[in-house]
Amino acid sequence: MDLGWLIPVLIAVMMYACICYAIVKYNILPNTFSFTGPFLMIKTTRTGIFDKLSGWKRLLLIYGNVGVILTILCGIVVTLLFFFTAFMSLFIDTEPIAPQNLLLIPGINEYVPSTFAVWFGLIFAMIIHEFGHGILSRAENIRVRSTGILAFVIPVGAFVEPDEEDIANSSLGTKLRLYAAGITNNLVVGGICLLGLVLLLGLVVPGSSPYVYGVYEGYPADEAGVMPGMIVYSIDNTSVFSLADISAVLAATKVNQTITLYGEYRGTPQTYDITLTSIPKDLSDRLLSPGENTGFIGVSFSEPSAITNALDKLMYPHSPLQAAGSLLTFVVLPFSSIAGTDALSFLMVDSPDPAILSAPFAGFWEIIHILSWCAWINILLGIFNALPLGPFDGGQMLRESLRSWFVSRGKDEKTAFTICRSISYVLVLLIVIPLVMPYLL
Repeated sequence: MDLGWLIPVLIAVMMYACICYAIVKYNILPNTFSFTGPFLMIKTTRTGIFDKLSGWKRLLLIYGNVGVILTILCGIVVTLLFFFTAFMSLFIDTEPIAPQNLLLIPGINEYVPSTFAVWFGLIFAMIIHEFGHGILSRAENIRVRSTGILAFVIPVGAFVEPDEEDIANSSLGTKLRLYAAGITNNLVVGGICLLGLVLLLGLVVPGSSPYVYGVYEGYPADEAGVMPGMIVYSIDNTSVFSLADISAVLAATKVNQTITLYGEYRGTPQTYDITLTSIPKDLSDRLLSPGENTGFIGVSFSEPSAITNALDKLMYPHSPLQAAGSLLTFVVLPFSSIAGTDALSFLMVDSPDPAILSAPFAGFWEIIHILSWCAWINILLGIFNALPLGPFDGGQMLRESLRSWFVSRGKDEKTAFTICRSISYVLVLLIVIPLVMPYLL
């Protein structure tokens, strides 16, 4: 197992510990810095912005009520998903998850790159979440004591501190709207980012030439140095304009024949002389028009139109079931290398060759990446916060609902807390099972 990521993490934790020690020992800015467990709270009591943003109280209360329903639905769906995942992990052999990939830390998690788009999306989602709590607090006439950033080595969250006495004296409806507000904000903003993504992606224009989609490791093209993403213009001086053209040329080749592959990669002309080998038996049924003695180049080809077709299916579902599939596809995009969505990975991490997909203006792909990560992080943050688990917003909603129900019937509220703890233990178990089963099977 590769543990190269561990050393920089340990150095960062040690530096964080030294900074925290200095803050405590020298009592640095006590009104700005405080701690909750190992987390550093960087806060301010200037919360007037929430008063300014909570002017339309009636509209915000309606928004809050819709958010409560949305949060409950998300909590139920995600809980069922964890049940299903845990159940399936008992019977299906899967690869273990690397420890660093359990953390949404850009640059440490191998699927989450440390880019401006990722960091912006992460910080933006945390602020959007906490602003929901702050604005709904003021709309419900609950005072906000402070707001700020929560850090543990890196910023791990934002926070808003409503007045605890005001919350305790509030109705159940007020508490539910307040807890659901952050989740609602994340889901709404994530949806808006997705809409912007759809509108912008409709402007891209696919190229007209086929390109190298993938290269089989250890085969002729790989040994010659052919790169995925290379635009193909001709094979053995025969111009190719489609997959059918490539199929026709390769079908006429023989084992040990040397062919010339000509094209360009990122605007740079490329020429490769490649000696073909025989077609592997396990690939013969997946190749373009293989003959009995046809040569094998070791390349899978595609066309730019295949990408735009995949985008169309993702962006314009024709039924609720297709919409759910599109959302699931989007959720797994950062894990494209293991989820079979490599063709769309450029939405998250890279800018495609203009010869494959042409952008309508400069900076287009940078905007696409920001929108993609903002949508992805907001949606994931909202969905998982809806879980009826301990300190999550969904967990607090469940606790207050059960407590209110027991108190209204003259029963001990401690029973409600016991039930909530039991549900949290079950959910933690459901989360842990898929993580440990690969090591046990």
